[in-house]
Amino acid sequence: MRAQLGAKTELEQSLVMGTNGSSIVSKRSVEQLYYPEPHFIRYFVKKRQRRSPLINRGYWLRMYAIEHSVRLFMEEPSNCQKLVLNFGCGFDPLPFQFLTRENSLCESVRFIDVDYHKLMLEKRNIIRQTNALNGVIPDVEYPAEDGMVLIRSKQYTGLGCDLGELSGLERVLRSELGSTTQFSILCTAEVSLTYMDVKSADALLQWASKLSNEDTRFCLLEQYFPDGPEHPFANTMMNHFRKLRTPLYSIHEYPSLRQQEERFIRVGWKHAKARSLWALWSDSQFLNEERRRSLDKFEVFDEWEEFALFASHYFLLVAWTKSAETGSDFRDAMEETDDHSLDLKLDAQCPSRFNGQRRFGSIVPVDGNMVGVHGGLGPQTRLPSTQLYSKFEINHPIRGIPPTTIGARMCHSSTILGDGCLLAGGRTSPAMPLGDCWLKSGSKWDQVDSLPIPCFRHSTAAVDLGEDGKFVLLCGGKSETGDILEQFFIWSKSEGWNKMTVIGPTPRPRFGPLFVSIDDQSGIMCGGMSQGGLVLNDFWTWRVSKSDDGVLLLMFNDLTKKLSAATSLFKWLGRFGSTTNLMDAKIVVAGGITIDGCIPQKYEIILLNVDGLRFLMQDLPSHGPLLLVPAGLEAGFNGPRPLLIGHSSLVVDEHKVLIAGGGAVCFSFGTYWNRGTWLLQDATSNTSNEWDLVEPAVNSEQIPVSSTTGALLPVLTTAVPLVIIPRVKIRAPQEFRTVVDKSRPVILEGLNIGRCVELWAKEYLQNAVGHDRKVVVHDSRSEHMDFQTKNFSYIVKEFGTFLDEVYAGSRQYLRAISADKPSEQPANFHMDFPGLKDDFHLPPELSLVTENAHSSPLRISGPVILWLHYDVLANVLCQVRGEKKLILYPPWDVSKLGFAAGASSSSINVFQKTTNNQPASPPGTTPHEALLKPGDILFLPPLWLHTACPTKGVSVAVNVFFRNLAQGYAVGRDVYGNRDLHAYEKGRRDVEKIVRSFNRLPCDIARFYIDRLADELRERATT
Repeated sequence: MRAQLGAKTELEQSLVMGTNGSSIVSKRSVEQLYYPEPHFIRYFVKKRQRRSPLINRGYWLRMYAIEHSVRLFMEEPSNCQKLVLNFGCGFDPLPFQFLTRENSLCESVRFIDVDYHKLMLEKRNIIRQTNALNGVIPDVEYPAEDGMVLIRSKQYTGLGCDLGELSGLERVLRSELGSTTQFSILCTAEVSLTYMDVKSADALLQWASKLSNEDTRFCLLEQYFPDGPEHPFANTMMNHFRKLRTPLYSIHEYPSLRQQEERFIRVGWKHAKARSLWALWSDSQFLNEERRRSLDKFEVFDEWEEFALFASHYFLLVAWTKSAETGSDFRDAMEETDDHSLDLKLDAQCPSRFNGQRRFGSIVPVDGNMVGVHGGLGPQTRLPSTQLYSKFEINHPIRGIPPTTIGARMCHSSTILGDGCLLAGGRTSPAMPLGDCWLKSGSKWDQVDSLPIPCFRHSTAAVDLGEDGKFVLLCGGKSETGDILEQFFIWSKSEGWNKMTVIGPTPRPRFGPLFVSIDDQSGIMCGGMSQGGLVLNDFWTWRVSKSDDGVLLLMFNDLTKKLSAATSLFKWLGRFGSTTNLMDAKIVVAGGITIDGCIPQKYEIILLNVDGLRFLMQDLPSHGPLLLVPAGLEAGFNGPRPLLIGHSSLVVDEHKVLIAGGGAVCFSFGTYWNRGTWLLQDATSNTSNEWDLVEPAVNSEQIPVSSTTGALLPVLTTAVPLVIIPRVKIRAPQEFRTVVDKSRPVILEGLNIGRCVELWAKEYLQNAVGHDRKVVVHDSRSEHMDFQTKNFSYIVKEFGTFLDEVYAGSRQYLRAISADKPSEQPANFHMDFPGLKDDFHLPPELSLVTENAHSSPLRISGPVILWLHYDVLANVLCQVRGEKKLILYPPWDVSKLGFAAGASSSSINVFQKTTNNQPASPPGTTPHEALLKPGDILFLPPLWLHTACPTKGVSVAVNVFFRNLAQGYAVGRDVYGNRDLHAYEKGRRDVEKIVRSFNRLPCDIARFYIDRLADELRERATT
């Protein structure tokens, strides 16, 4: 019998075993897409979930790394029987995959899976009940459940054992195998030992090194810190595991690859070699070009930077007990012979609340001292809007903002042409590149000739040929088929796009390269990514000239060998996903990934000296500044560290570089957003970074746009007349049913809702609820809360403290959630606030509400405006204390109120300050006004759009939502009652399918027909 475990240990084991559930679901997603039949993971997953392309590719690489290591071991000739021991196997069916697909390699191989007894018992039951698994091991036995051996067959054994109980593990192996000393053994551990305390994990490694007299190997795959725990990806990853209460242990003791190698040597292994998964991905011996490229056939993929960040934070270590032919060739990334750096600083401007999250946008100039980041990917979707930044407060109309008719996109280019620019291409999904181009001249934007081939992830540079005019040179990029553009194109305002004639050697095709002008007619190109997903590390200069017969020519010069020989920092120059700017005769390269994946902070921003480059091109010795130097940000950097992925940058004030936007999905651990701006400038500068987010002012050329959703925000005016919502008295339930059937808002007065109206003063509420009761409140920095931009924070605080602050005038708002299971159950006032339940009740006249109630949250609001939104459920708002004004709009006004597609809230503020202090509404709408006093009950029909603002004192109310439809609500859980009706949710999925059916058509043709279909829908809606 196993020893009885303590409660704490049982809990820790359960939490660790829980990570297997998420992992196996992800592996099933990979199996379904990437693996041929037969599939085995399917039997361990109850419900298949398709993961994102990033998670699929990351798990594919993890699975391939282990499978490749096992296959190499099995393929090696040996006179011994082979044993594959999987420590912390989870539900992984690796033995079944090999025994089925590569049975010839398994003739003298025995597989042993080891994991917690409880988990292995569950695995045993699944195998036992599944013919497809049983059939792979026909001689299988299932011993007693209370023993360590739970599954036994000739080639497969399943053991239920804590990996920290080495004596028990050794005993059961001896009983099953006799002795392990004559076996050739491979031990594998895929993200399992890191959950053990370091002492126990090291003891296991030492014990494993002594299992065989012949040959033992260990294959370990887990996380490490390529650039320390403060790297944004690493920090997000560690927070994720802390939240799951499954912290990683060994990563703190052995944070680097070298330390992991030394760890194995110290406990008895003769040789160990650790490499990041990104290094393995880039190694053609581990994964050849054909195999890498084949992955794109299974699903489209464009999350390269995020994939590299993931793969850079995981390693595969292989250790041997036999002497190896060669030693480890690993070198820490930071070991560079050139330690010179420029005296620069990176100043952060990161407000506590920031609503400008977007990545993979493109920087554009705007009038005055402003910079815009156009398009990109926001927290919810791709954006057509432009995020504005300035170091001054803007109180005037803003001109030159890209119109939203350009359409949402990401991974597009913007080439600065004096005070204008050319915006080109980009994509929606990776399978839908865009070809339209837009020229900014002064403050005006015009559509110009489209790209010859729609593409994204291309690079552009400005060229000035004097009298012949200004041009834009384009290189690289990906097309609709996923192929890289091999041609180079040049644009001019008079002739549009034309294919360039290349003279001499031509660089390898690529997408996303560094491509920047160093003078009017020449520039540099390096880095980028190959078709097979490798970051290139070559370096070329280019020059545009005009032949005698007027043909524009493009010539390249390969300086790879010269530059790599001239500086030890050359490896940090070839990048993918970086930004480049020419500042003070230096090319500033910021962020992205390199051939080594994640870039250490010291080299994240690096500068190439143009004068030194010219010396190199002429084979002259450089006596000037060093050719390639890091910005030197590591030692003295202050403020939050930006994640320089998907960011935008531009030279401002002539000698500074502004960085805005950016962030990344950190695998399955969460999304990291850069929340602010960063200014790269001379370290001796006395000026601070004053560049901050600007809300666009209304002007005749540009309708303001929500920075998060991209929805058009209408112009508001007080000239729209208000309809006063009527006050009525009812005496019977049937009268209220009539009110509901009419579906018009009314204020019900004269009804009894209990003693709450008299009793619920601040002190009473604190005593009845409990001063220490924890509640989640909205804490707003603005008088107008905006759900789209999230200009507020969710804060957990004591109820008593919240009341003290809100009665003192703090901009806070409480919408109570379920006290027991907030993510599973709707709010229920009488259950959530037992100390108040006897004070409030719905009158019998509202029995329809009581009988069909969905939820009943308590609402307490300080001087803050609730965002404009609609509720799918009908509801009654019972005002208890304070006074409140609501502005309501009928459902048919929704298209005029700035609601983005699929959104249930808008960013407009109808309570904005006006000259006559009247609410302001968009023209053509029908605003209704309700003034609520204590004891009033407002009936809100479904889908009536509304916003609220307290007008006197702190507002205290109980809001009861109820179902008034017999059918049609969304299927499944709806905790907040805000899911749209089932027909609408299904309709949105159908719309997505319709849009996808136009994917392979040119944009203008697709838009024409989609507009026609939209007209049909509008016609049907009015009949």
